[in-house]
Amino acid sequence: MNNQAVDLSRISKLLVDRDQTGVAEVIDRRRQFAVNLLGGRDLRHSYTLQLALLTAANIAHRCFPGAVTVALEPDVADTPLLIWPSRKQNLGSAVRTILSTDALTTVDKMASGHAVVFGNALAPHDALRATFDGWIAKVGSAHVVEPLPQREYCSLAGVLAGSLAIAELFSAFADISITATRRTVALSLWRPDADVSAPEALGVPVEFLPRELWVLGLGHLGNAYLWSLATMPYSNPGEVKIYLNDFDKVEGPNLETGLLFRNEDQGRYKTRICCTWLEERGFQTRLIERPFDEHFRCRTKEPKLAFCGFDSNPPRRDLGTAEFARVIESGLGGTASNFDTIALHTLPNARLPNDLWPDISADEEEKMAAEKQRMADENPAYQALTDDECGRYQLAGKAVAVPFVGATAASLVVAEALRIFHEGAAYSDLKLSLSTMDRRLLQPTANYNSHDLVGLCSCDANRLQPPMTAGG
Repeated sequence: MNNQAVDLSRISKLLVDRDQTGVAEVIDRRRQFAVNLLGGRDLRHSYTLQLALLTAANIAHRCFPGAVTVALEPDVADTPLLIWPSRKQNLGSAVRTILSTDALTTVDKMASGHAVVFGNALAPHDALRATFDGWIAKVGSAHVVEPLPQREYCSLAGVLAGSLAIAELFSAFADISITATRRTVALSLWRPDADVSAPEALGVPVEFLPRELWVLGLGHLGNAYLWSLATMPYSNPGEVKIYLNDFDKVEGPNLETGLLFRNEDQGRYKTRICCTWLEERGFQTRLIERPFDEHFRCRTKEPKLAFCGFDSNPPRRDLGTAEFARVIESGLGGTASNFDTIALHTLPNARLPNDLWPDISADEEEKMAAEKQRMADENPAYQALTDDECGRYQLAGKAVAVPFVGATAASLVVAEALRIFHEGAAYSDLKLSLSTMDRRLLQPTANYNSHDLVGLCSCDANRLQPPMTAGG
């Protein structure tokens, strides 16, 4: 099998599978889809707006390599980076680090392209606006969607806003939705079931953050969990312990979907890369480089909270016997028709692990195998990749994956953990699709209370916004 086949992009695979478009053509189209991320002067003082911009940049340059520019109002690039203050970076250097190129300019020198506005920068024609308020993220036409009050209650709203903005651009690029970039999408991480206009959607200021936890699986989802977690406003990251469990090395396709991976990471163990990234930002880590299986047990002095990002059901079923106090797990669709579907589950759960994550039936397995064989035999894009019939079949079975889906899932997973510490709503099962978010159906099962904190450790968060005075 040639190198192009081995490294088939999980992003490009969407159009390869759906439209039978050749790999080279898909990559060329992605590189020509110019994206401009505009930052206004209010980014100088807004932690969450800075995070929204950086999240969008991190996702966009993986979706549209070499086609992303960040344009800031004058002097904003020199603004201190509010995230990870110990690194003493400015916002401009953080952007350059993410884009791996000098794709930073000012708004007056911005070239044409598909624009997303963060903050109070002047919006070009047809630009999107990404805004937030409390735990709410909202994206829509900048000439329809006014900036929300942007109260800094929960920084995860910035992660979600940046993710949704690039999701809308990608949906338009890939002809996934005819309303993409012309509609308004919004979601509350405090109450995902509520309309964002409802008072209960705003949420409460975050005061406590997880102090000890596991991240199980360090691929697409695991990277996104760590980005969402480590960009939160920890008062003292040095007291936070993050246990990292994985045993794989980074492969070519992982570089586009993993928010922490860079080109030079190919061939390195995922645990070592994530460990370095976290420790550079002041966090403590522990590495567990073995498969998660039925023999895994969380020991007495180890964290009892786990975020799970496995991509298959057998290891998920073993979560039930691993002796964690709380598991928050998400899974993503993997085909051209469902890649933007997110499912979230928590343990304890009213359903048993075998019911939550069953094996597929023999009939389903046979249908899936037949579909992979059809794709391998009939899709000219696969024919052009390799002459090896087995190789084509293996490639046809690989998942479609786009990083804004993982980042959105991560904001939901980490938000679920934060609600435990703030006695918010509990969602034991949640499912939504980014292309049809207005049709999501979910209800909280209860509210978290003090009993749900048993075994979990928290630490203080920095307050991002001064308390409201009596006069407003």
